[in-house]
Amino acid sequence: MAFDFLKNIAEKLSGTTHLSYNETQESPEEDYVEVTPQKDTGKAKVQIKYMVITDFADIKPILDYVREGYYIIFAKIKELRSKDVTELKRAILKIKKTCEAVGGDVVGIDEDFLLVIPGFVKVSKEDIEQ
Repeated sequence: MAFDFLKNIAEKLSGTTHLSYNETQESPEEDYVEVTPQKDTGKAKVQIKYMVITDFADIKPILDYVREGYYIIFAKIKELRSKDVTELKRAILKIKKTCEAVGGDVVGIDEDFLLVIPGFVKVSKEDIEQ
């Protein structure tokens, strides 16, 4: 049986057929398997979220994403900074403590943005000298 299978493959590759050697002729439908392509519907392993912090309550979803550990969050803090600097400091401190607890980090970008990253992502905070 295995010999017949290998012989059929060899004959197909060489382009010749020897019907006298093949005792059992299989139908062509058994030689092929139809495979339908499928899209990968799974989630990406790392996602980037853009969020705007206008109030202290807006950090709750950020903290949830940080705890999940598979999100890089780019948060705009300009509106909260212009409203209340004390609330901004409180919000950043809360985000920073949560990040430290799960091994992540917070990086300020200019004065208007925060980059909140999980522990497996490393960001160099040093200035690049040219």
